[in-house]
Amino acid sequence: MFKKRFEKMKHTGKLPTPSGLGMRLLVLTWDEECSIGDVVQTIQTDPVLTSRVIKLANSVKNTRQAPASTVKDAAARLGTKSVCSVGLGFSLILGNRTGKCPSFPYDEYWGWSLANALAAKQICERLSLQKPAEVFTCALLMRIGRLALASAYPDEYSEVLNRLQNGPVEILERVERERFAIDNREISAGLMEDWRLPDYFSQVALHFNGQEPPPGVESEEVRSVLRILNCSSRIANVCSSEAAAQPIHWRAARDFCDELGIDLEAFTELYDETVAEWNDWGELFGIPTRSGLEGVSIEKSSLKRGGVSTLLKEGRLRVLAVDDHEISLRLLVAHLEGDGYEVKTARNGKEALEVNKKWAPQMVITDWMMPEMDGLELCQHLRATEAGRKLYILVLTGRDEEDHIVEVFEAGADDYIEKTGKFKLLLARTRPGLRVIKLQEENEQHLQDKQRKNAKLEIAKRRLKDAAMTDSLTELPNRRSAIKRLEKEWADSSRTRGPLAAIILDIDHFKAVNDNYGHDIGDAMLWSTAQAINRSLRRGDTCARIGGEEFLVICPNTTLEGAKQLAERIRVAVEENEVTRPGFTGSVTVSLGVGYRAQGILSIDQLIKMADNAVYQAKRSGRNCVAAGYPEDRRQSA
Repeated sequence: MFKKRFEKMKHTGKLPTPSGLGMRLLVLTWDEECSIGDVVQTIQTDPVLTSRVIKLANSVKNTRQAPASTVKDAAARLGTKSVCSVGLGFSLILGNRTGKCPSFPYDEYWGWSLANALAAKQICERLSLQKPAEVFTCALLMRIGRLALASAYPDEYSEVLNRLQNGPVEILERVERERFAIDNREISAGLMEDWRLPDYFSQVALHFNGQEPPPGVESEEVRSVLRILNCSSRIANVCSSEAAAQPIHWRAARDFCDELGIDLEAFTELYDETVAEWNDWGELFGIPTRSGLEGVSIEKSSLKRGGVSTLLKEGRLRVLAVDDHEISLRLLVAHLEGDGYEVKTARNGKEALEVNKKWAPQMVITDWMMPEMDGLELCQHLRATEAGRKLYILVLTGRDEEDHIVEVFEAGADDYIEKTGKFKLLLARTRPGLRVIKLQEENEQHLQDKQRKNAKLEIAKRRLKDAAMTDSLTELPNRRSAIKRLEKEWADSSRTRGPLAAIILDIDHFKAVNDNYGHDIGDAMLWSTAQAINRSLRRGDTCARIGGEEFLVICPNTTLEGAKQLAERIRVAVEENEVTRPGFTGSVTVSLGVGYRAQGILSIDQLIKMADNAVYQAKRSGRNCVAAGYPEDRRQSA
């Protein structure tokens, strides 16, 4: 349904668009035949973009390659498609730093997005779950729908933002749908589909709400990235918020990282590295960032996990006192602080909502009758949010009639007390709230512990599964994984009657490399050759290592001619791929055989045999060439 509305928005011509260079990179990603040379040549036309791409490539860890000094090196480290996606993201920053929406915080938007992207990259590197540069781009563009609304409807969206005044995300999206018949997440998903970014980007954008992935998300890739962004977005909140609110976001980020299996010490290092990169990148793009994160510096040394929060253990319950009568408010604060509570104040319901967002109290004590927004309206607004539903709310009232008391409870309050000036009685009424909050936090902690254990178990299972399906040297899928993928593509081809091809390639004279230079050089050659093959593939193709120096490329929806063209591109890429190690510089060639699903090919075994026979034919023809296999009956007739 939202796609129709998105198409209407596109026709306005006001949605965020990449620069001319960004569009050229997008077109290259859409071209299945694009080469690394095309991408390098395009990026090098812009020195600013060139420096940023190289910088990102060098900031990505867990790679065996030397630091990048050119765009070609960066593409080798990140992959051709990833470089295009990164270039798109950077071009959007450079082209949309300001706009016409008066109330849209452009600096804050890009500052948060950059922090989110860098934190997501850090998490990926530590867990080795996804491609860091690709997830960096996904996280950078995760809220692009908000920028799109500000661009397409600047005055109307400014009114929405002024009305909500940075209210909860759920309310913002609800108001967006009411006003524009579409919300920012749906627009983000539409833009990512329109730009033909990796398939999972749009699904992540559509389902990202800062919570656990919804049950309807079946793709493990999407679920994995959503979990990463749940954590990275909390770290971005810490970076971009005021000092008073940082400890709250820190605890949330800490809990999500713990569920991913990142312990406290590793999380602290991850956070510090993210902040350092954030300030560095912010200076590079001219985006304001913060260097002094004093609100978190205290928490980093004191926050430890336990059954009850540190504040409750110390008896420092956070209480928000709300009253428009100055003397009554002062007396209330004095008695609460004297009883050991930490107190902040507000003069009406609207002020209280702002303080609640920045400070996150555990209890609210509010007068009923106040201007602008009274105590019962405040209750209703608080209970409409997830955080507000956990608060203990006590209402002060000078009316003790039965109907009025019922109205207090119907508004969502936990308790009430007559406003008589008997503060000892009021303090006694806070004691049940303290017990309720303690029990609630203990229950939440038990639930979080259970979720962490389940998450760690799931991660361990996934890693074991990945290890069983991955070749440890080249990091490509292994033979078992390749056969499983080929069976799936065979079934799809049978259902759709579409073409299917496979390419087997064998490194020429590889035994001589091991014999003459040693197995360490041989391993380096295998790994580098695998990367060269991968860079030559189109979206949807899969390369696996199925033997010592033998690789299999699965080519869905590909004819014989298409597979032969791809095989030739791989052959050239491997031949041009130079491996440099101490005491060695050289390259290898490969012999390639192409098999395809022709009449008479009734199983994947026959398809593989056809490609395998073609490899031998290529070797007999002098090696470093491509040969096409044919069904047995056709070869005999020939």
